[in-house]
Amino acid sequence: MSHNQNQINTEIVGISPAVPTAISMQVSAHSTGLMYEQSVLNQHRDSLIGLSNSVMGIKKMGSRKLKKELMMLRKSRFDF
Repeated sequence: MSHNQNQINTEIVGISPAVPTAISMQVSAHSTGLMYEQSVLNQHRDSLIGLSNSVMGIKKMGSRKLKKELMMLRKSRFDF
């Protein structure tokens, strides 16, 4: 039961490029998925930071005016 040396070499040469190619494609797909996930998370974080900055800016700019208007509304609620 001796193996033909040419047959073994042919199998190894025929199979070997497929495995690294598959590994490379899997790594590429995984990396692409991670990059997509990170970009979505960064966009979400940036939008939340922008929203909180505008809310804080509105609160700081209009805090005195808003307090006065709220007090006026509270007082006028019960006036008929």
